[in-house]
Amino acid sequence: MKKILSRLIALALVLTLICAAAQAEVRATGNIWLRTGPGLSYDKIDSYPTGYSFQYLGETSVDDRGVAWYKVSAGKRMGWVSSRYSELRGETAAPAVTPTPKPTAVPLPELTAAPVPDNWISFGGTLQGGDPTQAPGALELSVYYQADLAGSADEIGLTSYREVVSEVPNQYYNDAMILAGNQSVESIVVFGAGYAVFGVTIGMSESEAKACLEAAGLDYLSGMNGIVYEHRAQSNAGFADGNGHDSCVNLWLQNGAVSEIDWSTYTG
Repeated sequence: MKKILSRLIALALVLTLICAAAQAEVRATGNIWLRTGPGLSYDKIDSYPTGYSFQYLGETSVDDRGVAWYKVSAGKRMGWVSSRYSELRGETAAPAVTPTPKPTAVPLPELTAAPVPDNWISFGGTLQGGDPTQAPGALELSVYYQADLAGSADEIGLTSYREVVSEVPNQYYNDAMILAGNQSVESIVVFGAGYAVFGVTIGMSESEAKACLEAAGLDYLSGMNGIVYEHRAQSNAGFADGNGHDSCVNLWLQNGAVSEIDWSTYTG
């Protein structure tokens, strides 16, 4: 009787774990590649946009860089996604990944501002111009790309900080934007007023936003899930894909106006 009871308890535990894994999901927090294995050396299967939800298959692997990879399914496709651009939800037993220590603030390196439309004047990282569709005085964040993360946050005045289980675990933020990365700024997210990325601000129309990105030298990629432009690699980027791009900018639209701007590097 005791053996039967212990087997029933073990079976119940297994079923509980299976159900928990089935309910868990992995949500993309940036443009993300589904790969055949848990690492950058594995082949790419397909790319998915920010906000896409994968079914978590109950397996997590940590590569030799300390980055967690989740085994997931997307419809009939099965593969692995990096925790850098995804978030595991509904699973309490995810393996711990040692977070990168909070960096010590150091002076900002010399930066070259991104190209901007001719009718704009750039000073101190702030763009102002004669176009009434632009937000005068918006802080231009593109000049902080790949700069020191803690130093950039200090210069902008971001006092809130948190760590997340990700390849870019350090996040500085306020109620309108996020700077994230390891030692340098590798991800910029804007969802409120007061900030610009290549001149694009929240509330700007789709056509105005496209004009700003094209004037700044970015290349149009897609319009299926928001508006996506790719950024041409610069000398300080440290990474570029086969087409010479190091990152991409996603513009999310609501009622024809920009509601969120996401800019992240191509390293995961």
